[in-house]
Amino acid sequence: MKKFDLPKIIPVFPLSNFIIFPNTTVPLNIFEPRYIEMINDSMKLNNIIGLIQPKNKKINSSSDLHEVGCLGKITNFKDIDGRYLIDLNGLSRFNIVKEVRNNKPYRECEINFEGFQADLGLSKEKLKFSDLELIFKN
Repeated sequence: MKKFDLPKIIPVFPLSNFIIFPNTTVPLNIFEPRYIEMINDSMKLNNIIGLIQPKNKKINSSSDLHEVGCLGKITNFKDIDGRYLIDLNGLSRFNIVKEVRNNKPYRECEINFEGFQADLGLSKEKLKFSDLELIFKN
């Protein structure tokens, strides 16, 4: 997927204490009705959602979200008794431009990829153990 193929408005999934990076895959257990609807809508459109950290437990606006998140593509999907088990593959980090008003139970944000153009060009071979060491030392 190229930068110009990426959506400008995405559904966002605020998830505390959980991060996804470009070129990594993480499993998620989706059970809240609003996020079940978000996944359903995403699966009909492009299989893409944004994962982002909230700044605190109470989330009322985009200012309650960190400015940078990671775009992910749903690569595996299982419906188990009304909850979804998905695999989310990290594509690129993004910046929130603004929250978009909608009539949906989940949130959507306008985003851009300024400063993160290299994310889509990274190959798994380019990530070295020493790079991970530096990330986790900080």
